[in-house]
Amino acid sequence: MNDTSNRTSVDGGTVGTLARGLDIVEWVAATPGATVQRLSADLGLSRSAAYRIVGMLRDRGYVVGETELRLGPVIMRLGLQALEGLDIHAVGPEHLRELVDETEETAFIAVFDDDQMCYVMQEEGPQVVRVLSKLGGRAPLHASGLGKAYLSALPEAERGLVVERIPLTGYTATTFTTAPELHAELDRIRDQGWALDDAEREPGVRCIAAPIRGAGELPVAAISVAGPRDRIVAAQSSIVPAVVRTAARISVALGASPPSHPLSHDT
Repeated sequence: MNDTSNRTSVDGGTVGTLARGLDIVEWVAATPGATVQRLSADLGLSRSAAYRIVGMLRDRGYVVGETELRLGPVIMRLGLQALEGLDIHAVGPEHLRELVDETEETAFIAVFDDDQMCYVMQEEGPQVVRVLSKLGGRAPLHASGLGKAYLSALPEAERGLVVERIPLTGYTATTFTTAPELHAELDRIRDQGWALDDAEREPGVRCIAAPIRGAGELPVAAISVAGPRDRIVAAQSSIVPAVVRTAARISVALGASPPSHPLSHDT
């Protein structure tokens, strides 16, 4: 009986100290010019408790500094390890299946590779007539929803360099074949949060796509739903938000911030 009571007391104290330590680490991360005195006041800790816990964190490398506290090298190492564990192949499939369940159309994820988009995931929709792509297959940046979604999320200077070096081949009557036209389209995509491929590479095929971002808020991939043009047109008002929501969920799972811009349904 006494042993159990002692264990509970010790465990409770340890958990409480751990929670306060985590609170301190998060507070230091968010507080420029952090000091133990300010920490004590902001977190409601006694000076002695604040100095004791900060001392433990300092000994373990979670915080550094004497008069001014900063995050220590252990936090950086753990953060990098966490980022390495964030992989589109790990988080993408489940979200892709949910997108197909919601839209009943085939969905894709592609990554940027050698100035093209490379298909790395595909989940087939239940429709008898559907659009399919070979995994490892390529799509041109300027003539695919996936490519335009990815380009639209790049910083403007980097985007300009990419557009300058890729061939703007005309595949159909709706392909963007000049840099000014393409940049205007990419600006629109950036502002509304999603891309449209209106039979720009394959006649009769329509695609809705959105960029997937990583921890640095830069694009790491793109996701799309594609199908016969008439069917996608009829369901576009529901497909667009589904694609954008799925891209945002995957992005957040990869370390990006939730999107802040409102969704536009302009086509």
